[in-house]
Amino acid sequence: MTNDKTSAREKHGKLIDAQEDLKEMLQSIEACGIFGIDLEFIPEKSYFPLICLVQVAVGERVFLVDPIKVQNLDDLWRYVADPGYIKVLHAGSQDLAIVNQRSGFIPKRIFDTQIAAGFLGLGYPAGYGKLLHALFDLTLSKTESFTDWSLRPLTASQVDYAIDDALHLLPLYQALEERLKERGRLDWVLEECKLYEQESYYQKETGREFMRIKGAQGLSRRKLAVLQAICLWRDQEARRIDKPPRFVLSDNIILELAKKPPTTPGDISRIRGIKDGQLSGYGKHIIRVVAEALALKEADCPQWPAGRAPSKADVLIADVLYTVLKVRSQEIEIAPELIATRDELQRFVRQDKGQLEKEEEESALTSGWRHKLAGSELHAILSGAPLTVTVTSTSHNPISIKLEN
Repeated sequence: MTNDKTSAREKHGKLIDAQEDLKEMLQSIEACGIFGIDLEFIPEKSYFPLICLVQVAVGERVFLVDPIKVQNLDDLWRYVADPGYIKVLHAGSQDLAIVNQRSGFIPKRIFDTQIAAGFLGLGYPAGYGKLLHALFDLTLSKTESFTDWSLRPLTASQVDYAIDDALHLLPLYQALEERLKERGRLDWVLEECKLYEQESYYQKETGREFMRIKGAQGLSRRKLAVLQAICLWRDQEARRIDKPPRFVLSDNIILELAKKPPTTPGDISRIRGIKDGQLSGYGKHIIRVVAEALALKEADCPQWPAGRAPSKADVLIADVLYTVLKVRSQEIEIAPELIATRDELQRFVRQDKGQLEKEEEESALTSGWRHKLAGSELHAILSGAPLTVTVTSTSHNPISIKLEN
């Protein structure tokens, strides 16, 4: 078994731990025009996730790039951003965001196998291992799922795991692409993957993070201003010391600080969870930013978007549309989450009635593949086209819906 593993490692894997060794990998990418990529990273130790290993699958080989020793990966990131090459990832959102953070480049021509699987009735979001098992009857080892990839040297087990994890990306791409072409859905997947090419996809809403803190919605405008000020300071401090924001202060603590704005160190010390080191290190800064927030004019304090609450009738209409969407999704074997969420359907109803708020984008159901697949039918229903609903005895399609033109 050891010999088999060693030979497989030598045949399929190559460790790159010197800058000059990147050349062979880049030449292989140029020759093939397509490569798979996967990142092993640790998000909980630094402000930006720490990249510990980059697996690049080209042909039948996997290059394992050690970013701890090869610190300049711009040549690789340029290929990720080059529309002349196809890049295959599975659930690529986090990996591509990290590439953008590190390089400033916008990824282009991405094929996400998780998205592709959703368009073929294979589940969404489907795990990488689940797809490989379903399509190739392969079972990946999970022995290194929670390993510390920042430690050096890498163990033989880590290297085997990393190679195996990326080796099947290109065969998976080929299998999914073939099925998508057969069903006329490849263009839909490519259109959906274009999301990764939008600069706005990678832009962080600086100053709005406080709205994602659980419990913030119940605060007054003044206390929201305090919460926002502490969040902004926390983010700046986290970036300065290269730690995750919650390492500086937890969300629970800053919410309590916003509820009871402190004016003295003693006020801060009474917050449960505050440590002596945090009080001595951050106390004066917290008091300063809180004072600045308390001094704001009321009109300058943040507030939650006014957004009109949907009427009971609109909620019911959207629920009916969601039922139609679920039935159609099952019939054509596409994950309904890829077509529209309940919130998206609420927006679709408002847009159809001409009641879309100024700050709201138009519904995605009004254009592209979503419109062809579902939007046009849902619009017809809103326009009064009658529906016939039939409950059947089949397990695959227990409900059928017919739209009468």
